[in-house]
Amino acid sequence: MASISSTSGSSSSRFYTNGQSQPPRQRNGLPPSNGHHESPVEPQVEPQRQNGHEHEHEHENGGHSHSHSHSILGGGHSHGGEERVEGMQRVIAAWRGDNDRGSYITLVGLVCNVVLTGVKGLAGWYMHSASLLADAGHSLSDLLGDFVTLFCWNLSRKPPSERYPYGFAKFETVGTTTISLLLIGGALGIGFHSYHLLLHAFFETAATLPPGMLQDILQAISQAPAPSIGHAHVHAVDPNAAWFAAVSVVVKEWLYRITKKVADDERSPVLLANAIHHRSDAYSSVVALFAIIGTWMFPAIPLDPIGGLIVSVVILRQGVDLLLGAFGDLTDAGVPKKTRQSILKTLDHIKADSPGLLSLHDLRARRAGSMVFADVVAEVEAGFTVQETFALDQKISRALKSARPEISEVRVKFEAGKTV
Repeated sequence: MASISSTSGSSSSRFYTNGQSQPPRQRNGLPPSNGHHESPVEPQVEPQRQNGHEHEHEHENGGHSHSHSHSILGGGHSHGGEERVEGMQRVIAAWRGDNDRGSYITLVGLVCNVVLTGVKGLAGWYMHSASLLADAGHSLSDLLGDFVTLFCWNLSRKPPSERYPYGFAKFETVGTTTISLLLIGGALGIGFHSYHLLLHAFFETAATLPPGMLQDILQAISQAPAPSIGHAHVHAVDPNAAWFAAVSVVVKEWLYRITKKVADDERSPVLLANAIHHRSDAYSSVVALFAIIGTWMFPAIPLDPIGGLIVSVVILRQGVDLLLGAFGDLTDAGVPKKTRQSILKTLDHIKADSPGLLSLHDLRARRAGSMVFADVVAEVEAGFTVQETFALDQKISRALKSARPEISEVRVKFEAGKTV
């Protein structure tokens, strides 16, 4: 049984009239060379690759120009400072939202987190609110998540290179993994701190009770092993600290909603992870709000540690869910069942509308960041020509990308059907 492999990417095909199996390679965005290079005015610049770095040297009339490119982001340093200017222009363009909603929404969140971290930290310190201080620490982890998101989002949008021929989409998955670990770490920190405060609250309550079974139970619980996290003594909390927590709830919920909308539109897992990180910060701010008010109204009830334990469980679950999803992407797990069924349905329509196509089978699809790569086997009649196979390949690719915009590349393997 003969077979022909064909790949349809975002703008390429694997059939060429020049008899070559691959198209002429392009380097640095320039058209392929025809073997001759004419430069009557400027000298030739010979790039040298050393250990994955790119160096360009240019000498003319005793002058010297020297540029380096070391960064995986395409940045680096230049003796003239052009790349620093270009990098600043990219940041300004992202802040304006010029064709990059992901960078824009992440920068908005980053600025908000800088302000919230500073304000809540100062307010918690001067108003003696441990809950608000812990909430400020969570906002700081959110700020780190924004930097991770911004880095991975921009990196994942780079075009394929010689070192990364399949593109940089999986760097989104790396970002999602990092943010999930930040969430898990923050949840464990809040949980241990709340557990420590709860044991101390039981100890103080047991000291005020008359001798009896209840006092014995509370004393036994309060003597359980607990991590040493600071001191448990709490000064009188200024109830005005609740205003800062309330503002944080509103801002973080707003950031969650606008970030999630962009993440859904772009089908970006790293933006979705960052949105969930915003939502988890809103949860911790809600706990801080009720803890401050509850401590002021009912100082004998340990509302702060109980609420902190509940929130830590919620955040921990979010972090674990994100980590499991990212692990599936990193290990090339198949797409979800719903996505697979949608692709199969589209293939059925193609088969019904394509004379000479006997079957489409052995579908495989995997996710890399916000992109999906699919391959399928097409069994065609034995008399199919190369031109007919090429046209069918393009038809399958266009149909799948139209049905599922997240599909970046479709690889089709053609097999000749058995002759009766």
